[in-house]
Amino acid sequence: MKIKQLFILICFAGMTVTGCHSSVKVEPLSLSHEDEYIRKGSFIILADRRVFATMAFLNTCGYDDELPNYSMHLIRIKVRKMIENNLTGSPEKLQAWQNYYKARIMGAWQYVDFALSLNSDYPFKRIRPDKELNYAWTAWMLADFPMILNDFWITARLGQVWSECKPDYLTEVGKYDPDKMVRQMTFIWQYLRMQRADTYIIVHVPNPLNRHATASGARFENYFYSTDGPGSNVNLNVHEYLHTIVNQIVDKNYARFKTKLDKYYQAGKDASISQPYQELKAYTSECLVHALDYRIYVQQSSNPAIAKFIEAKVNTLTNNGYTLLKPFYESLAEFEKSTLDFEHYFPIMLDKLPEYPK
Repeated sequence: MKIKQLFILICFAGMTVTGCHSSVKVEPLSLSHEDEYIRKGSFIILADRRVFATMAFLNTCGYDDELPNYSMHLIRIKVRKMIENNLTGSPEKLQAWQNYYKARIMGAWQYVDFALSLNSDYPFKRIRPDKELNYAWTAWMLADFPMILNDFWITARLGQVWSECKPDYLTEVGKYDPDKMVRQMTFIWQYLRMQRADTYIIVHVPNPLNRHATASGARFENYFYSTDGPGSNVNLNVHEYLHTIVNQIVDKNYARFKTKLDKYYQAGKDASISQPYQELKAYTSECLVHALDYRIYVQQSSNPAIAKFIEAKVNTLTNNGYTLLKPFYESLAEFEKSTLDFEHYFPIMLDKLPEYPK
């Protein structure tokens, strides 16, 4: 394990080591099944075969995560049962795939991120470069995954499974409201008092094979993907999109206030909800995105009952590990009274941030 970790660290450092960088023939994404997505302007809602195949593989190989007191989505249960039946005659392959999954300590979202670097349909191959992955080292860890996924597609008869489940996926696609997504996008930039800085085509991918209340963001070419688990979203995923704005703003400013921020981070980093953000900058960004997401939601609703509900949620999450959330949320009320854009106001927020209580 130590040797593997060292090897990955060498890859991180950008040194030329055989096997760290995959060779990819870069191609633009082509969506070949027009009946599997809807598009309005710069918004696409897609029944994504890459994500379907990858999540089907994970569910087959040991990914059983689900929220407490929740049942798996009905589509997830259906797919798992169909694949179980299809693989009754392939115990050796099933064991090999399960061993593959167990040997890689990676989150489902990392597999999904990698899947979005593939072409849109079987047979799958890499078409986007390593640098577009959220973490380039996954290109090394999953270098052989397209070959495995193609074998899984055939052996588990995923073409048949997809055909039977496709109407269910299209029902999920139909739950999104592109017109509302346009309004949400406009409101975000109005709230921040900033000009929209990107020209992304926003792609939402319903992902019923994941656990409830999960979502992940990724950028490939000029596409911004939000892959939405059950119950996480049916319109613009404001939280994931805000990361494309907030991460850069935090990156520019956090070093000046590192000592102050670190005290909040040290107090919250060991909480279960903080485990994915074991680095000060990432932790700060996640707390700030939560604060903005909730504040924007309250402003859009103009409903006192919703405001009260959100404030209670902010208090709970702050007490459970996101120690910066409530201070950021409260500071945004002052931002709303100002005339500055958010990029210029954020250093003021950090300057006014009180020292973490001893």
